[in-house]
Amino acid sequence: MLSQHAKITALFGPEHGFTGDNSAGASIEQTDIKGIPIYSLYGNTRVPTHEMLSNVDVLIYDMQDVGVKFYTYISTMFLALGAAEREGIPIIVLDRPNPIGAVRVEGAITNPAYTSFVGVMPLPIRYGMTVGELAKLMNQESYAGFSLNADLTVIPMKNYSRAMNYDQTGLPWIAPSPNMPSLDTAAIYPGFCLFEGTNLSEGRGTDDPFLIVGAPFINGRKWLAAVPEELLTGLTTEVIKFTPKSIPGKSENPKYKGKACHGLHFTITDQDKIKPIELSVALLCAAHSLYPEQYKSLRFMDRLWGDESLRTLIGEGKDFQFIMKTTNKGVKQFLSVRDKYLLY
Repeated sequence: MLSQHAKITALFGPEHGFTGDNSAGASIEQTDIKGIPIYSLYGNTRVPTHEMLSNVDVLIYDMQDVGVKFYTYISTMFLALGAAEREGIPIIVLDRPNPIGAVRVEGAITNPAYTSFVGVMPLPIRYGMTVGELAKLMNQESYAGFSLNADLTVIPMKNYSRAMNYDQTGLPWIAPSPNMPSLDTAAIYPGFCLFEGTNLSEGRGTDDPFLIVGAPFINGRKWLAAVPEELLTGLTTEVIKFTPKSIPGKSENPKYKGKACHGLHFTITDQDKIKPIELSVALLCAAHSLYPEQYKSLRFMDRLWGDESLRTLIGEGKDFQFIMKTTNKGVKQFLSVRDKYLLY
């Protein structure tokens, strides 16, 4: 469609490649299509270089994200904004729906000292914005200590309401990455991605990544019984046994590959009622309480959460209510910043 209006001189691919079907973490090499170079921004280079942009008059960002700070497509957008400003070229962001709704703002804010590719600037886990709104915030807001000031244009959506979940837009769900096969996956992802920062399986290597969690040492019934019932609203929960396997193109080497795991399988019955961040924190607290010798938090959790507090507080035996209260001040401050950039 674009080639009918402009000459395409370069294409860029994020973490999962230009076609969105490469495995998480896979290093992607440069390739081309019909003689147009496809530059990988997930390998040795994550920022478009001067050479990559040498024949580019305008950079266009058009990718479906999932409304969560550690989904790396927004990190690629942040770095692209900086590259566009550096090269003195305009950047256009084509806005897209936030699949999990652009209303709820929840979870810990990334401390600037913990910024990484899964937390590129001080954002809460669930930031409640469309990608176009987020681009404006990233570009203009100086609360992180600087602003990017690129020549940014956001093309807004028509007929969009920020309270919409993706299934209310009338658009087909096309997996933005291999382990985001359904809207249910995206809806539970804000909390259950935190399992990647532990030695518990987050369901990679199964047909329902993030909707299945567990480990060989878990007793699913005891684990579920340790979670407050109010956190299970909007879900049906099944105690299961599962064995992660290598799935080419999705998860070649998942945790506990080939080993029998015990845990839980969640099915969403009402997306608006689920509390994925609170539920995941409660499950992690319960795993630590029930299995203090086997459960392990990894340093990667600090990058996902945004600082060391989740790992530390779970280790101290704090409950999920205490931990979630520590995020309230940051969320309140972010809400006052966010309001300036809302388009809908």
